[in-house]
Amino acid sequence: MPIRPMTPRTRTLWSALPVGSAVGILALAWPAQAASIWTGDASGGTGVFGLLNCDAPGSITTTNDAQRGTIWKYSKPSGSNRCESHGIKVDGAKYTFQNGKTYWFGWSSKLSSTVDNNANFQWKSYGDHVQNWPVVLKMISGRATVIQRQPDGKVYTIWSAPVSAGQWNRYAIGLHLSDATKGGWVELYLNGKRQTFSDGTTQWACRTFDSSNDPKWGTYGAQGSNVINYIDDLKAGTTYNDVD
Repeated sequence: MPIRPMTPRTRTLWSALPVGSAVGILALAWPAQAASIWTGDASGGTGVFGLLNCDAPGSITTTNDAQRGTIWKYSKPSGSNRCESHGIKVDGAKYTFQNGKTYWFGWSSKLSSTVDNNANFQWKSYGDHVQNWPVVLKMISGRATVIQRQPDGKVYTIWSAPVSAGQWNRYAIGLHLSDATKGGWVELYLNGKRQTFSDGTTQWACRTFDSSNDPKWGTYGAQGSNVINYIDDLKAGTTYNDVD
């Protein structure tokens, strides 16, 4: 849309406003930046995902949060092992992530329980693969923990931090995709702060791509416990700024 020039009357009205008021009006009028690839807004329904992997009687629904509005509710009852969304859809089609590209995923999460589990986020491999899951975010002993699996089957714990049940946390994970043993990398932000991995770097070098990979959100594991993962502001893009 073209920007219309100010009329003399409009210019006079703006000049009469206090600086703080003018800035506030501009902030409200300027549209929020959308992610460059995908925005998984809960108001769009589950059709924003590639498909759902949620064992009955679990469910992926929406609920209203007093501060955030409509958010996702991944409900995994005791006795069920999995309630996750799998992949994303862009323009109605399941999105294909490509080797050699860089992707960022951002979301806010609030867990009803911090019991040990297998995953709250997975970068999962499909097809003819040698890594079942190159990167996983899970709960271990009350700590959000990132583990990374290389082609030899060896699993590395590359990061962890304490989190509390009922507390919102913002995660952003960057993945440069490569099927070379250490040709890819992982980056992580927690609540807007770049994290340092167990090797002292902020970019963990590893293999991050198989024949096909997709992101998964929700709760996997903790079969003996009832766990709800509330998720909001899901985004996928090509830079950190796209998803934060």
